[in-house]
Amino acid sequence: MDDTPVPVLMYHGIHDSPQDEGLFDPVYSITRRQFEAQLQWLEENGYRTVTCAELMEHEPGDRLAVITFDDGDRSNYTVSLPMLRERDMVADYFITTDWIGGEHHMSAGQLRALEAAGMSVQSHGKSHRYLSDLPAAELEEELVGSKRALESILGGPVKGLALPGGRGDERVSRQAGAAGYDYVCTSRLGLNPAGGLEPYALRRIAITRQMELDTFQRLVRGDRWEMGRRLARQWLLDGAKRLLGNRLYERLRGGVVR
Repeated sequence: MDDTPVPVLMYHGIHDSPQDEGLFDPVYSITRRQFEAQLQWLEENGYRTVTCAELMEHEPGDRLAVITFDDGDRSNYTVSLPMLRERDMVADYFITTDWIGGEHHMSAGQLRALEAAGMSVQSHGKSHRYLSDLPAAELEEELVGSKRALESILGGPVKGLALPGGRGDERVSRQAGAAGYDYVCTSRLGLNPAGGLEPYALRRIAITRQMELDTFQRLVRGDRWEMGRRLARQWLLDGAKRLLGNRLYERLRGGVVR
């Protein structure tokens, strides 16, 4: 019986260069070669991919991994979907609903195609505003409005939320539950225990363009040194966010802080 803690991997776009379809990000856009190597390593090391909803229901005993994509970049459909289907893998796609059909983002038809292919399509808020910054009425609109928009497109329930920018707190979690969400993905670094999952505080591993394959492997395995080093950095950045506030922090961080 394998009770290995479960990694939830956080991706954004897949772009070899800024000219590729979608919205290139110098930090979070990984290459096709990187994504292929990471999928191959998961497969070769006995990981079975499941959606977040399936993770909530699983019994300890399998070596599981969850693949997630935030924002709804068009490359999620054109690049990641065929690569996942080739390996019989699944993923969760968290969609910012105000961006659906935009220049760099997936259309409603592409979202339906993701679901038809066995993928999970869930919410990333309406406008990508940081939920912990919002008053109650605006928070409700972000949670409920995005949920309703996706349910109208997909014709079925939307039960998952990924926090835009990873910004959330207990108030956000409570209101997400009241809005009908069953689980929330954060940007807090870490693995999730095979038993005793915290459905409104799922930890994830952010995958970046600068990440080498051996670093990816160490993080998925929960290497204490690698996790500890990155958690210390996250702690410092969280302190800066609290001190400066989200708006000023975002203006100052640039590529150096990221």
